[in-house]
Formats: sequence, C-alpha cells, structure tokens
Amino acid sequence: MKEGDRTLSVAAQDFLGVWTWNVATRIVVACSDVCHYADIPVEAGIHGVSSERFRAAIHPDDHDELTRRVDQALRGEDLFNAEYRLISRAYGTVWVRSTGRCFREPDGRPTHISGYLSRIDAGHTAKPDDETVIADVVEHLMQAREAAERLSTPVLFKLISAVLLEAGYQIAALLRRN
Repeated sequence: MKEGDRTLSVAAQDFLGVWTWNVATRIVVACSDVCHYADIPVEAGIHGVSSERFRAAIHPDDHDELTRRVDQALRGEDLFNAEYRLISRAYGTVWVRSTGRCFREPDGRPTHISGYLSRIDAGHTAKPDDETVIADVVEHLMQAREAAERLSTPVLFKLISAVLLEAGYQIAALLRRN
C-alpha cells in the first residue's frame, strides 16, 4: 500500500454514507449506514422520513448550531458543513461531520441539500487531503444528478440519484474492508 492509499483508507473508514434533504417536503432520504447511526429503520430511511425524525437522533445541545448551518446553506452559502453528535442505540453518542451542497432552482430557490456523513472523534479534524478526495467523488456524483435534473427527465434524475445512493453504499463497504 502506497502512502497516498493509506491516507485515503484512513479517511474512507470514517465515511458513513450519503443523504438528501428535500427543502419543500422536509423529507430526508439516506443510505442504510446513515439510517443505522440515526436509529431509523433502513427501509424507511432509503425511501424518506421526516427531517424531524432525523433531528431526534441529534444531541439536543447541537440542534441550534446545526439549524444555523442549514439556514446558511439555504440563504446562499451553497456549501454545507456541520459537526454534531448523533445519539444511537447501536453506537452510543458519536461525533459526525455532515458535508454537502445546497441545490437551487434557476431563480435561486433552494430545492434540496445533498451530502455525506462521516464519523469523527470529538477533537479530531480530518486531514484536508482526505476530505478533498471524498468531497470530490461526492461532488461529481451530485453534479451529474443536477445535470440530469436540468434535462427535465425524471427517469434519468432518479437513476442518477440511485447511483449516488448506491455509491455511498459501495464506498462505505469498501472502506470498512480497509
């Protein structure tokens, strides 16, 4: 294993999966690992549950800061970054970083925020190189989905969305093996 490979696998092992929040419906769709950490049944989470259901898994002391970060993304800062604690029956209280992007209608109205979730230690800050590699992969997939949405072809948009979700599954599985 080359030095660069080791760096990626260290960052990759913390990758939990992908999520999308629809601004209008307030529905969150997430991959199975994100659902496990939020104590949400996988079948419900991959088809969508209320944002309030996901919020219930977030440590109460972190609600205000997370709300502030979401509001920033909705008001025009397209990039979304937040660190907070999830309370999970299976994993206890864990620190996570949520990284994503706000997508908008041509008139600027936000439609959804999509991103990925990674596990972090309380005092741990991931190396910029690690974050950059994972963010680049997810960003390219999200750009493909945005392009499909602009084509006004619902089937293609849904297909790319499914690929984005499946990519989260595959990256998480690959990283667990490393």
